[in-house]
Amino acid sequence: MYTALGTVRLKSGEQVEAGVVLGPDPEWAERVEQLLGHKGPIWQWGNSAAVRRELGIEARYYLLHRQGTPLANISTFTHRGVGHFGHVWTRPEDRRQGAASQLMGLQMAHFRQTGGQALFLGTGYDSAPYHIYASHGFVGLEPKSGNMEFYTGAKAAFEVEFFAKGVVHEDEVRWRHWPASGPLFLGDYPGVVRCAPLKLLGRKSTEGPFLDLIEAEEQRRERGEARRARVLCQTASQAVVALAYWDWDPLWASTCVVDVYSHPEFWEDSLELLPSLSLPAAERYVAYCDPDCPAKEHALALAGFKNTATFARRVAADRARTRLVDVQVWERA
Repeated sequence: MYTALGTVRLKSGEQVEAGVVLGPDPEWAERVEQLLGHKGPIWQWGNSAAVRRELGIEARYYLLHRQGTPLANISTFTHRGVGHFGHVWTRPEDRRQGAASQLMGLQMAHFRQTGGQALFLGTGYDSAPYHIYASHGFVGLEPKSGNMEFYTGAKAAFEVEFFAKGVVHEDEVRWRHWPASGPLFLGDYPGVVRCAPLKLLGRKSTEGPFLDLIEAEEQRRERGEARRARVLCQTASQAVVALAYWDWDPLWASTCVVDVYSHPEFWEDSLELLPSLSLPAAERYVAYCDPDCPAKEHALALAGFKNTATFARRVAADRARTRLVDVQVWERA
């Protein structure tokens, strides 16, 4: 569905139309795909799915266009007003005309008008885009990090409601969990090694890793194979509060890497996530943890894992690398 948002005057004096495409939209699908065709394979796959299929999320493509031919885009992918901001792109021949900045002003206003709560993005720290996003209300997560966040209300109030203790349920990884996972993995919570198989170390966005995971899980579903991931969700807010996942070790044969991570308020609810995974036959099962997260150590111990080794000062706790933490190896035969 397309909704007009008005017109924008470029620095050249030309007026172009602004609008938003809410996927799925067969009429605009090909034009969106062509505009963002420079993106890598996983992003092309995700955009095609968002503009052509009903995914259970709000996939919005904010466009500037000349009589239906797009020249600039900003996208948001949200579930219940929470999610990812990205795909900021202007055709090279239309740059330096103020297109992106003006489009973002319309997009952020529309986000507020449609009940938006929180957006998360990743860019180069202290880059020109970083400062453009900051001028529209985004704030850096931590020093020297290109990850940024925006809340229409108070951040503390959002987190209290989003992660409120309440009824939870397990689920396979679905599209709606992609935007809903951002607040957990970008949050300032205990634990640096959050999901080793997905390379989620420290406060890192799920925008790319979860999209890869969703594609792989869909392919496994189509082949009739067991899925590798389980999420725990807060039923009222639909927040992803925990994730368990396994994958094959890229180095060692017949070694299965297993991981689990939870919001601190939900570790007790998450203790059944690891046992609920359909693990393959393997010579050994390996998990990784760091001393910042004793609750994860407890979950691994209950699942039959034992701490067998420690890599000293192996991973940075933050983007600025102000502190290096040990990584513990946990194994189960």
